[in-house]
Amino acid sequence: MRSLLRNPWIIAAFVVAAVAGFLLFRPDTLFVDDAVDESLDDAFTAPALEADEPVEDEPMDDDEPAVDESTDDPVSPTTTEPPGPVAVLDGSFYGIDHTASGSATVYEQDGAHVLRFEDDTDIQNGPDLFVWLVPAADYDGGTPDDFIDLGKLKGNLGGQNYTLGADFEPGEWTVLVWCKRFSVPFAAAPLA
Repeated sequence: MRSLLRNPWIIAAFVVAAVAGFLLFRPDTLFVDDAVDESLDDAFTAPALEADEPVEDEPMDDDEPAVDESTDDPVSPTTTEPPGPVAVLDGSFYGIDHTASGSATVYEQDGAHVLRFEDDTDIQNGPDLFVWLVPAADYDGGTPDDFIDLGKLKGNLGGQNYTLGADFEPGEWTVLVWCKRFSVPFAAAPLA
């Protein structure tokens, strides 16, 4: 045994195997928090949601007042603030063999939908975590056959937004935080 420990090739192979194992399994992520602080307003800004068709505003000369074409009378400028996002689905996170708390909400504004992990989100961190939307009122365990992949989990703490596709229809959904590396669920939030 002592002769094996004196061989530099064996020591080098052991070190390489230990580093590779650490990088593959990343046990440190279970104990490190990644906080995110996105606002709901950020979710519905132009860069966050790309429109299918650009909206063109007609340039208006500031010196000329707007005219009501039906009566040829000047119209006083009015500004109406667009309605804000409306919550259409919400639910609370529960852990699946891991700790999780907080809430998730689907918001709609002008036909666009965003899934938001609210500011109270606290999910145990782990390696290779993704956000999936499963078309079911309640997650029943195992690997889902059908889901919408919303990408990597941005952080395990705090508010964060995930843009839903243009074809998203509110209904019975469950938000699932899934570890791809080990094919296990971390947390779920049934939405109603």
